[in-house]
Amino acid sequence: MNLLRSKQACFARQLSQQRPFDRCLHSTGALLKEADTKTQPQQQQQQQHTTDKTPTAAASGQGKTEQQQPTEKIEYIGNTRFPRPRPKPRKTIQPGEAVGQQVPAGKVVHKALREKIDDKWRDILSPEKNLETRARIIKEITESHWQNILDLRNNGEKLFEAPADLIPAATARYLPNLEGKTLAGQSVDIVDLCRDKTTLLTFEFVKFAEKHTRSFINVFEKTFEGNEKTQVVQVNIEENWAKAAVLKLCLPYVRRSIPKARHERYVVHYGGVESLRGTLGIANPLIGYAFLVDSKTRIRWYANGEAVKSEAATMAVLTEALLRKHKA
Repeated sequence: MNLLRSKQACFARQLSQQRPFDRCLHSTGALLKEADTKTQPQQQQQQQHTTDKTPTAAASGQGKTEQQQPTEKIEYIGNTRFPRPRPKPRKTIQPGEAVGQQVPAGKVVHKALREKIDDKWRDILSPEKNLETRARIIKEITESHWQNILDLRNNGEKLFEAPADLIPAATARYLPNLEGKTLAGQSVDIVDLCRDKTTLLTFEFVKFAEKHTRSFINVFEKTFEGNEKTQVVQVNIEENWAKAAVLKLCLPYVRRSIPKARHERYVVHYGGVESLRGTLGIANPLIGYAFLVDSKTRIRWYANGEAVKSEAATMAVLTEALLRKHKA
């Protein structure tokens, strides 16, 4: 009997210990029920609000899809997922526009090494020169290294077809001067070479441009063979110092490929000619350029790329016109 009573007492103590936990569970359950009853009306209101807006949103979406224009097709490079860059508008001058400088070019000033060093330090310390250098560097950075190649691929090897008329003498500009060495080893200025004769002056910056200049030179030499009042001056320019070293090594090959009679009028120049390119309207240095220069070193006509039949005929006719004016 005593054992039974002790077990009952023990069981009663266990129940007394479990009551606070049960009460806690009961209280938390009540709180959760109250929270559910409060949030249910708010959820119902939000659902009604969204259902009211969905038809208008769908209608507006349909209107937008109807107004959308067809998107452009994206081209990728080969089998990759890299989009092909879009071609930029070609930078060129208007055909027949006067190119060159306003006043006749003077002699190229030859300075001693000490004077060149002093001028360099003077430019470094000059704020104006620093701003010009900064603008030039920014321009070089913003332009792609492959822009000229992309321009050829997208727009072809010809900027425009040359006009059929001469630039009037009143508005024609003068040829800027440039110093270089001939294949005969002499230091000359191109302005001195072109003076007192009607000259076909060609510029090439890469090997690719040789076929362009030759298309004009061959027609010119064939048409005016034996005429002492006409001449061809070919200028080969290399602006990159590393490629210039290669070109110097290849000069014997160039001498063999050019007729010996033209060695004194084949000029090679090493160094940057950015100002010359801007003055002559040379937009893409990968293309060959041809200029008709009169006896007073004025640029009267110019062409680019490979000569077409109409341009070759025009060049011959305009050269004869310049010869008649020079005789008069």
